[in-house]
Amino acid sequence: MIAKWKVVLFDLDGTLLDSEWFYYKAWRKALEHHGFPLQSDVWLNELAGTTDTQALELLRSKYGFETERETFFEEVRANVAQQHEEEAVPLMPGAADLLSFLHHRGITMAVVTSSKRPVTMYHLERNGIKHYFRLLVTRTEVQNPKPDPEPYNLCVAQLAVDRKDCLVLEDSVTGSTAATAAGLTCFGVQTHESIRKMLKADRTFDNLHEVREYLEAH
Repeated sequence: MIAKWKVVLFDLDGTLLDSEWFYYKAWRKALEHHGFPLQSDVWLNELAGTTDTQALELLRSKYGFETERETFFEEVRANVAQQHEEEAVPLMPGAADLLSFLHHRGITMAVVTSSKRPVTMYHLERNGIKHYFRLLVTRTEVQNPKPDPEPYNLCVAQLAVDRKDCLVLEDSVTGSTAATAAGLTCFGVQTHESIRKMLKADRTFDNLHEVREYLEAH
């Protein structure tokens, strides 16, 4: 059915892509090199959904981690590049099915992400889903990334659509905060219950399969 919404805006990492653990491993390895043990709960609860700069600033301000910024980011990028040689970053369970479902119902789709455009393009093309999206709003195009509403405001403006016709799917507090601040309906999609309870969302789901079932029924 999905009569209520004409546009669905997707976050990328952790929502469409099962990438949080992929990037966690890269950051953990770089931080261990500097003597800082990164726990998985810190990554999931505090760093997931942020930009690299936001993540490093949080580690500095909250945990006292100090390092030369660009050198550290080079280490992270090197770890990511090595991991790309060894493993692919898959879609989240239910992502391909949901995209096909929405596409066949004529729903306009876009990606709004804190990843930079080349990284976003790489993952969408590698997973064969770029053609579904009319627009990509990435870290490259905005001055103020999530949790600021700018990325979603820019997306709505460029699509020239009404906010009431838009549904956002997000997995993080950072992303859901941005979506709701932009005045958009936000569904939180998060497997981890502790994070799911913190999301600033109108409704929450465990996975994208549940989202598809809900949209089909409503």
